[in-house]
Amino acid sequence: MTEKDAAYEHMREAIGVMSAWASSGDAEFASAYYNRLLDEYGVEKAREILAGLINLCGELLAMRAKEKSVGVLDTLQEIAGRIADR
Repeated sequence: MTEKDAAYEHMREAIGVMSAWASSGDAEFASAYYNRLLDEYGVEKAREILAGLINLCGELLAMRAKEKSVGVLDTLQEIAGRIADR
């Protein structure tokens, strides 16, 4: 498997984690899904899924930037502002 193929595989796994979160609306459910993967595959899988989540976030930021004509950093600053008030 090439490095690029591996990156896409890790992103697919990350989509599974985020799909679990999105379908349930429950962060604990997504966490349980992630922990199940760790139990089955170990710490290396955690690294792979984390890499996939980073790549997935990058893809989502790029999509938003294109659709809304806003910069990636602008989106991150907007999110930071929203959570700073919590």
